Amino acid sequence: MQEQTQHTPEMVTVNFLPIEKGGQVPAGSTVLQAAIALGVQLQSTCGGKGTCGKCRVMLSPEDRTDPLPSEKKFLSSEQIAQGWVLACKRNINQDMTIYLTEQKDVFDRKTQLEKTEALQSIEPLVRKHYLKVTAPSIHDQSSDWERFEAALSGIGSSVRFNLGITASLPRVLRESDFLVTAVTAGDELLAVEPGDTHERSFGLAIDIGTTTLVIYLMDLNSGKIVARGALTNPQQGAGADVLTRIAYAADQPGGVKQLQTQVINGLNQIIARISEEQGIKRSEIYHAVIVGNTTMSHLFLGIDPTFLAPAPFIPAYRHGVNVKASELGLQILEDGIVNVLPIVAGYVGSDTVGVMLAAQADRLEGVHLMVDIGTNGEMILVGNGRILTCSTAAGPAFEGAGIKHGMRAADGAIERVYITDDVKVQIIGNSKAIGVCGSGLIDAIAQMLKAGVISANGRLTYKDSELAKLSTALQKRIRTMDENREFVLVWKEDTAHGEDIVITQKDIRNLQLAKGAILSGINVMLDHLGLEAKDIDRIHLAGAFGNYIQKESALGIGLLPQVPVNIIHSIGNAAGNGAQMALLSEVEMERAGKLARQSEHIELSTEKSFQQYFVSSLNLA
Repeated sequence: MQEQTQHTPEMVTVNFLPIEKGGQVPAGSTVLQAAIALGVQLQSTCGGKGTCGKCRVMLSPEDRTDPLPSEKKFLSSEQIAQGWVLACKRNINQDMTIYLTEQKDVFDRKTQLEKTEALQSIEPLVRKHYLKVTAPSIHDQSSDWERFEAALSGIGSSVRFNLGITASLPRVLRESDFLVTAVTAGDELLAVEPGDTHERSFGLAIDIGTTTLVIYLMDLNSGKIVARGALTNPQQGAGADVLTRIAYAADQPGGVKQLQTQVINGLNQIIARISEEQGIKRSEIYHAVIVGNTTMSHLFLGIDPTFLAPAPFIPAYRHGVNVKASELGLQILEDGIVNVLPIVAGYVGSDTVGVMLAAQADRLEGVHLMVDIGTNGEMILVGNGRILTCSTAAGPAFEGAGIKHGMRAADGAIERVYITDDVKVQIIGNSKAIGVCGSGLIDAIAQMLKAGVISANGRLTYKDSELAKLSTALQKRIRTMDENREFVLVWKEDTAHGEDIVITQKDIRNLQLAKGAILSGINVMLDHLGLEAKDIDRIHLAGAFGNYIQKESALGIGLLPQVPVNIIHSIGNAAGNGAQMALLSEVEMERAGKLARQSEHIELSTEKSFQQYFVSSLNLA
């Protein structure tokens, strides 16, 4: 029998500029696939299906060919002439250089949002014990481990045997004259360090968002934040929302491992930067607490999320997870503890548990609604002695995805819109406009509604009698392009890319679908408690989006129940704050588990009233 020969795929070299990152990929890979494989940040809302037009890159003149039909759909003739193409549609069959448009993210919009109540006491899981171990003698030939154990026992502590640490214990004891610091987490021994190191003890509170990774480096003695760091989630190339990430993990060979590696590498990049800046060794970071939505938590742990997508949306686990850092490749102390907080359901993750913990959901009096809007929408309703949770498939519109000129909150993003006789915008970074982020989109729609540019049903004004009521400047901004109605926010002369930035009729519809799902979920939860919107005592808006959104605009388009604006409050990055609390207190860590178990999850797909509410919630009012 003739032996079959396995052919090694031909490899080609690709370089991405101006970031100067590159490597080899199999010939025939798309530019997007190459970017994902090489860890290059490239926006792709649809996960490579060619339906969003966001993955724009520029080719060198020698690599340019005729535009593809999908490129003609999303790119102007000027952009095509300049060499712009869609990364998901272009294959790399030879060595190539790819040019990117750099986007400067403004991570401090999320990392600076601290609004947690001060903990009554700092009682972290990780403790340090300074020990004077008895030196051996000819009359006392106890083993080094027994001596170490006896010293720990003398201060009322005990740990399980750790082979790796014991391997170097004899040398550590003798080189430090038997004066050492034991680092423990419950009955686990994490390290034995020479001398007295009790003043240097650090941990990480990590919020793994679908869009952004955020890390808080904490001093476990004082409870203070030592440093903050953030990075766009490197999984972005696989899609903007959890469903496209799940599809990528399910469909691509080795997809789960690839996405896990990307998020771990991204976290390690942040850890390396902030620890070096603060003069902290990674071996001095002993504990990390993780929060994230259910999909992000699964991918972080390397667990297949495939079956989260179809009904009945079952996660692989729900309890809190405790693993060693070395098992994941997280670059802190190898024996360091990594805790992933528990999740509630397939689409209500540990980030929602973090929100409940930070907002002290189990200690609130009255009726409280918590809303965390990102690439998904999670809501918590507290009242009548119960805690209800639900999640809506709001889609990523609030993160700027699925919107023609949508983008995440970065330099060049329109974040505020004012309409009187004409349009004025406020842009992040005070630079020329590139696109519009979620808060800017809600502002724009609210202002367009107020000015009469759109009607309550979301339709752009088109009747002559209605147009006549608008100023001449606003009338000029309403137009039809390729049989599609749109409203110009910023003329091309004032944009960074020389293209008009518009809000299309489709953009308005996508926002209506997203906000309708959020409001409908809230109404279903109110029904379960026998309450109405007027019974709500306080609305807590979590996350960066909740902090920067104009509350009047959210009410104006019907994103939130019609309540007095003064009861709506932003609570910052509550998910990250909850992770901080669990890191700094064993009591809060235990409380997180109780909150997850106490929560009653409402699966909206089984609620008959959801569809009825959804239809009526589509109107902008």
